[in-house]
Amino acid sequence: MFKVPMKRGDTGQRTELVDTRRPVDKDPMVRRVLRICGDMLPYLAWMIPLVDRMVGPKREAAVAPGLMTLSADLRNDLRSELKQHLAAIQAAQVDVTPAIEEQQRRLEKLEEHASELNHSLTNLSEDQLDLADQVRAMAGWVRNSAVAALFLLTLMFVLKLVQAIHGH
Repeated sequence: MFKVPMKRGDTGQRTELVDTRRPVDKDPMVRRVLRICGDMLPYLAWMIPLVDRMVGPKREAAVAPGLMTLSADLRNDLRSELKQHLAAIQAAQVDVTPAIEEQQRRLEKLEEHASELNHSLTNLSEDQLDLADQVRAMAGWVRNSAVAALFLLTLMFVLKLVQAIHGH
């Protein structure tokens, strides 16, 4: 059943029930039979393959012999073409094992070189740190020497000034 809105004057909307069932659905006996058949439908669907197996051999006997030979020829043609394609694929495949082994050897050499470079880089960085420490120490010595030289130069200037004042 369906609800159909019906308009009335100013009092708002009113819905009226309209019977949309077919005349066959109105009979309660027909509805029961349809419900029982609907409940049995999945079981009937399961039986279709069994019925097909029982009817299948009779149906194949009724097929013309020309169609049977045609299907056999098609199967044989497809089988032979498939074999040819598989043979071509197998012939095109190359044994890549030697190439893989060569790549593994190259990778091992690269790993050895990388470890040697890492070791050399570590030694170089340690040498750079030692050199930087030596340069800092040398800078301290140069600074101290410059201060001492400036002190001695100032002292000499003062002594020359005292000698010039007393010596005249």
